[in-house]
Amino acid sequence: MTKFEDEKRKLDKQELNEDRERLDKDMHEKTHSTKNDSFSKDRTDATPHDIDTHMQANPGASGEGHGAIDQESLPRSTPGWRILIQEVIHDKLALFSFIILVVITSYVFGLTLFLKQSEIVFVDLFAINEPPGDTFRLGTDYGGRDVFGQLIIGTRNSLAIGFLVTGISVGFGVVYGVVAGYFGGHIDNIMMRIVDFFMVLPFLMVIIVYVTISPDYDILSFSLIMAAFLWVGTARLIRSVAIQEKELDYINASRTLGSSHIKIIFTQLLPNLVGIIIVNATLNLAGNIGIESGLSFIGFGFPEDTPSLGTLMSYATQTQTLRHRPWIWAPAAILILVLMLCVRNVGEAMRRAGDARQRNA
Repeated sequence: MTKFEDEKRKLDKQELNEDRERLDKDMHEKTHSTKNDSFSKDRTDATPHDIDTHMQANPGASGEGHGAIDQESLPRSTPGWRILIQEVIHDKLALFSFIILVVITSYVFGLTLFLKQSEIVFVDLFAINEPPGDTFRLGTDYGGRDVFGQLIIGTRNSLAIGFLVTGISVGFGVVYGVVAGYFGGHIDNIMMRIVDFFMVLPFLMVIIVYVTISPDYDILSFSLIMAAFLWVGTARLIRSVAIQEKELDYINASRTLGSSHIKIIFTQLLPNLVGIIIVNATLNLAGNIGIESGLSFIGFGFPEDTPSLGTLMSYATQTQTLRHRPWIWAPAAILILVLMLCVRNVGEAMRRAGDARQRNA
């Protein structure tokens, strides 16, 4: 009886093990089938665009090696000059001001090719203080000279002085400031003491003395004497920026590779300062035109035979002209105001382009 019970217990245990193995096998096959169906569905639902995007995000799967990077898919920084253009285009007021500035400059410099300054400044005693009419578009002054011709030539002279003074002062100031900021130490100390010396000089008084003792001067010499004192502001600004730039990694890497100082300054450092140089030059242009107009207004600019916007404005110092003959000085005053506003609006847009926190585009 006992032997029979042992045989029965063994058979039951064997059947139980077989049932358990069969159940585990069924569960494994069911789970594997479900995963395959889900994977097939995901691959079927995926669009070609998704597959391409996945391949771009995982370039290692394309056979280029594990961890390879697709250079074309990496974001690229926008060049500085393009940011300036985008900011000016985005700012409608700056764009409108830039168009007006270009139109006035082109019109003035183009029309002066057909005007003779000697004929414009010729004194005609039979046409003194004539109001605007068919013969003279903007009338004449107390010497019978055509105001319209003086306005065109005077605007050209004022703009020429502004561009020359800005180009010379900004160009020299940028090189001076970059050299001082890059080398630092004793070189920077000596160069900055020279800047301090020029800053304490009353440059307006020096220009007045120069005009008084040198009656024969032209646009170039007048621009040079102005630029000799107006470069210090640009030099100090560029120096402060160069001190910060020279500590960055790309400058240290160039030094480590053995590049010369001249190559680093003109091929590495200066190209990264183009934005701030353009902004500084644009804002200085308006100030330089204003300085020339102010000196001519008080009688220490160009003489009457060399018209400028300041010389036309100086006619307003006469009471009768100021009250009864506005056609002599009002066009010059309006043109100065328009030029200053246009340059200021363009300069502000460029300044915002250099500041990412205020950028509109």
